[in-house]
Amino acid sequence: MDVTRPSEITDLLQRYGLKPRKSWGQNFLANKGVVAKLMAAAQLTGAETVLEIGPGLGVMTEPLLDSSSQVVAVEIDPLLCQFLARRFLQRDNFQLVQGDALAQDFSLLIPGPYIVVANLPYYITSPLLAKLVEEPQPPERAVTLVQWEVARRLTALPGTADYGALSILIQYHCEAELLFKIGPGNFYPPPQVDSAAVRLQWRPSSFQPRNEKFMFRLVKIAFSQRRKMLKGLLAAALGLSKDQAGKALAQIGLSEEIRGEKLSIKDFAALADILEGQI
Repeated sequence: MDVTRPSEITDLLQRYGLKPRKSWGQNFLANKGVVAKLMAAAQLTGAETVLEIGPGLGVMTEPLLDSSSQVVAVEIDPLLCQFLARRFLQRDNFQLVQGDALAQDFSLLIPGPYIVVANLPYYITSPLLAKLVEEPQPPERAVTLVQWEVARRLTALPGTADYGALSILIQYHCEAELLFKIGPGNFYPPPQVDSAAVRLQWRPSSFQPRNEKFMFRLVKIAFSQRRKMLKGLLAAALGLSKDQAGKALAQIGLSEEIRGEKLSIKDFAALADILEGQI
């Protein structure tokens, strides 16, 4: 089955009595060229286990099966699961899991190393990526299609409009790379926004605070009201005086008038080490 155009997707859906479900964010990838680019970005050698989230009609599943030792596909739609089970019945390296990806324990599904390759439904992108970085055994890397706006947030630098808590969470754990942008016409039904491919490569963080959980608490505080000065937000949230919060910022070479959106991951790690002992 060689799906290359949206019209072929519609024919396939009609033939099997299927339809896209808006509630599950189903926008089926319909461009074989985009699939090929994602496959190249995944850098598969044939020995990997791949986790595919939201396989849909299996447009990307088939080349993944040809290029890896095993594909574990998690699909929430029971009708699509029936279709996928029939389509890949003869493939010994295909494992299908029906259910919500956010509710899965990936360490039980895949006990060893794995790579994620997926066309992620927009509505689960941020919580799914957060789930991956918090897994006891996260993937080695992930190559995913996400909403263009999210791709910009994942790769944003301090001080930019797109920089936020998600940027820090992902970049703390991963090397994040925006690969290419694609338009709505590459999907059926076409979404109302552009999409982009991103690659996340897991690696140890260069900046390790003593208390990682506390550092991310500071990140959450900093972006809770991003236009306000950080010392005021810290003082209110942590029970400090503004003077104490300002002095902590000065200790790491930052202005007492700085806003949270200007701090790098290194800054947040250093600030966490200073403030942890003051509360």
